[in-house]
Amino acid sequence: MSRIQDEPDLDTVESAKTAPGGEEIESVGARLSLDRVTLVAGRRTLLRDVSVDLPAGGIVLIVGVSGSGKSQLLRALAGLPSDDPENVRLSGQVTIDGDPVTRAAAGRRIGIVFQGFALFDELTPTENVLFASDHSRRRRQPLFRDNGGDLLETLEVPRSVLTRHLSGGQQQQLAIARTLAADPDCLLYDEPTSGLDAATASRVADLIQKTHKAHPRTSIVVTHDLASLVGIADALFLLDPETQQLVEVPSDNWESPEDFLVPIPPPSADAPAGPVSRSRLGDLLAGTSRVAEELLATPLRLIPRWPSIRWGLRFTGHSAWLVAGPSAWVYIAIAGMILGYVTTYFTFHFLPFARYTEPLLRENLLHAIGFALFRVLVPVLATLLIAARCGAAVASDVGGKSYGRQVDALRSFGVRPDRYLLTGTLWAFLLGTPLLCGAAFALARWTSLVVFTARFPELGPDFWHQHFHWDLLAGGGLWRGTTWVLARCLCCGLGVGLISYHLGMQPKSSSHDVSNGVTRTILWSTLLVLVVHFVFTFFEFIAVG
Repeated sequence: MSRIQDEPDLDTVESAKTAPGGEEIESVGARLSLDRVTLVAGRRTLLRDVSVDLPAGGIVLIVGVSGSGKSQLLRALAGLPSDDPENVRLSGQVTIDGDPVTRAAAGRRIGIVFQGFALFDELTPTENVLFASDHSRRRRQPLFRDNGGDLLETLEVPRSVLTRHLSGGQQQQLAIARTLAADPDCLLYDEPTSGLDAATASRVADLIQKTHKAHPRTSIVVTHDLASLVGIADALFLLDPETQQLVEVPSDNWESPEDFLVPIPPPSADAPAGPVSRSRLGDLLAGTSRVAEELLATPLRLIPRWPSIRWGLRFTGHSAWLVAGPSAWVYIAIAGMILGYVTTYFTFHFLPFARYTEPLLRENLLHAIGFALFRVLVPVLATLLIAARCGAAVASDVGGKSYGRQVDALRSFGVRPDRYLLTGTLWAFLLGTPLLCGAAFALARWTSLVVFTARFPELGPDFWHQHFHWDLLAGGGLWRGTTWVLARCLCCGLGVGLISYHLGMQPKSSSHDVSNGVTRTILWSTLLVLVVHFVFTFFEFIAVG
């Protein structure tokens, strides 16, 4: 087993390693450094004024007991924002070969294999790897090929199986292949053996070592499972909860972890206080300010500022499927048919003194039915159903990406999540909402015709057509009120899109949080739709007349 004896100079990121067979291989990687880093979570200090260089070119373990702050340290090393920014504070600087580690400045030089793999389930295994390759700063050709070999074949990932149907081991291999496809200089592994039995953990350790030999670069493994991974390590650092330091452990002590892996001490009385909680009024004002900022920025969000047109269209297509997929059309079609049936059948069926009043009111009733369906009933019911069904679908999808760390995976490839997810969601609602509302009205109109013709066969479709559209025909290309109806639909669609995306994007720590986000999306989206229709109704029929 090899050890890194000397750290390379900052200008040189190559170091020689000796493989188990005795042959020397060149290992290329970058050096991560912490400069006076202090990391605080709530009332507990995880790191205090830490300055340390992590060796380049080998496999480095960072170990610590559960709860010592390994996950927060990994996010800091990767340049990812904290998943709890109000309670986690970071000061100091993390650098890679002297450059500050941020998603923009690091130039996507750091790749992460997430604990839950964070694969894009809607993409195939090949597409997952292609996505990383397309967002690589080096843009190798042909795509996702490294050292002349196909990463999927090298890591034994089947192409023909859907990503969500891969086994746990295959998903981990795909996660490694996807990360390598971006060709980072430094590879981070987040708890790769968490929850595994000893035999499976040993196979994972072998996979990490095999990957490192085939694709040499700095590999940093953040773990609490020292026993399974110590055999592949070149250096070992301890996240010490007592001293709040990141200290290197001499190789002589690696076989006796009980000497340095100690439980987390209770918080001391002089521990720094956590963030001061805001008052409810302060939360309300802050929330209102964020909502106002987001509404003002909505036109900019609609501009497709995609890092890749190909993947921008791919994610937009996925959002469009969620908003206006086949089930949405069936859902809306049934609602339109119910509206057409109810308004037509019950209007004439329950007309008082029908024998006398029906011949007198028949034409006027058809005028009212056509007007009410087109201008009020269909837009209100359709947008409410879109808010409930489509808003929930998008919130569930985005919430699942937040919970499953796919959002962090996007960031790890240098992609702002809103560029693909929010822009695609807004366009899906912007186009899908009026189309679905139009389909609902078409079915309501057709059902009304069938019901009326069945009740009054002697009058026929021509009579229905003439009087149903009496108040809608404006003599031009558009029916009277089309602009108002379209404006309602677009405002409702954009509002539901914003709500479903932002509630889905909120940090998720459990499946319950995802479900809660879906529930809140339905409540807030339907409330928004009602308010929009109330405002439009006031101006359309009262203020304007």
